[in-house]
Amino acid sequence: MSTEVSQQQVTSPLVGMQIITATGELFNHVEKNGPMWYSDGDREVRVIVRFTQPFQRPPHIIIGITGMDSSKGRNLRFSLNADNISTQKFELVFKTWADTKIARANVNWTAIGQAMPVAAIRR
Repeated sequence: MSTEVSQQQVTSPLVGMQIITATGELFNHVEKNGPMWYSDGDREVRVIVRFTQPFQRPPHIIIGITGMDSSKGRNLRFSLNADNISTQKFELVFKTWADTKIARANVNWTAIGQAMPVAAIRR
């Protein structure tokens, strides 16, 4: 199941290219009784990110963790990936497993790709 996140995005147009970046909270499971904090085993959070400006082709996505609150009494295990990348959106996929407890995570991402022609955007 995917949720959708709304983060303030910054678009930096280049000649024929564009770069869109954003940073923010991916999830907060300690305050919302979510599975990353209150469950064990394989768990996954999928968040849909819609670009403020479309790309002509699916862009390259660079992602990183900017903050994490986890249990000090458990091993920290996680993976973070971009999935289902299209010209309009992509999914951030955060996974953990075993007894890891993650209360909240913040991420940043950058999409780099070919910009839509201005005439195509104005239609």
